[in-house]
Amino acid sequence: MTFSPHGRGFHSTDDGHRLYWERHGVTGGEPVFFLHGGPGGRISRHHLEFFDLRHFDVILFDQRGCGRSTPYGELRDNTTGLCVEDIDALRQHFGFEKISVLGVSWGSWLAIRYQQRYPRHLLKTTLVSVFVPFSANVRAYDQALMQQSASGRSARDIFRVLGEDCPSQQREAAIEWLNAVLRRTGQRVCPGTLERFVDQEAVLAIRLELHYHLHGYFFQPKDQHLILDDNTLLIQGIRDTFGMASVRWLRQRMNIHCRLLHAGHNAFEGAILKAVRRAVKREIES
Repeated sequence: MTFSPHGRGFHSTDDGHRLYWERHGVTGGEPVFFLHGGPGGRISRHHLEFFDLRHFDVILFDQRGCGRSTPYGELRDNTTGLCVEDIDALRQHFGFEKISVLGVSWGSWLAIRYQQRYPRHLLKTTLVSVFVPFSANVRAYDQALMQQSASGRSARDIFRVLGEDCPSQQREAAIEWLNAVLRRTGQRVCPGTLERFVDQEAVLAIRLELHYHLHGYFFQPKDQHLILDDNTLLIQGIRDTFGMASVRWLRQRMNIHCRLLHAGHNAFEGAILKAVRRAVKREIES
């Protein structure tokens, strides 16, 4: 099966961002928007593995400051709320009355926020390796990363270095942050591999991630009272600590449709990938 898009381009926002998008699958199929992880992530052809492209009209796009969207790594006018507005602007750009959304990791929170803002334009919502940035979850995540950091520097200290210091110090700080993230998830990468991977583009992506982290991912008081509709399904690995904390937070507020799997955070892990492919095909509840 070919993964070449049958359409690609840029959508310009009113505040100076240009969002890169690709369109895959079949015109006339169920329109599905894929929301990638991060913040600071990007779309990949591997994300098409979640879909049977014979039945879906799939829109992939790089969020503000990410991937091939420009300006790359831009922090200005880059908030959760504006990313949600971008989803709906793209929906209108493609002429869809209603869309389904698939959000993975950070993208799951964007999907939740989109549902709260534009419920009338949704068919169904699939949340994978869910992340809800309520304050206790963000604090716990921050503390876990500090414990794994070689120098014990805080996220704020690393963010400052990434924005102000010389390129060599920026790379050192970025490698330290990545190492902390990898250790927290039980992964190990040899130093040489990380040093080859971390270039100026990676520095800007990590700076964007920390921009969101230090703003608490722009979590708002009204988010405490969110409600998910009956066409929402969560797929969650039980070895994903912060994902499970997010599931518990949601369950305290509402009944949710959730499939728990013996898996971690990685959405490409076999059990999660199979569950996602089934989930996106499910029928819409009336």
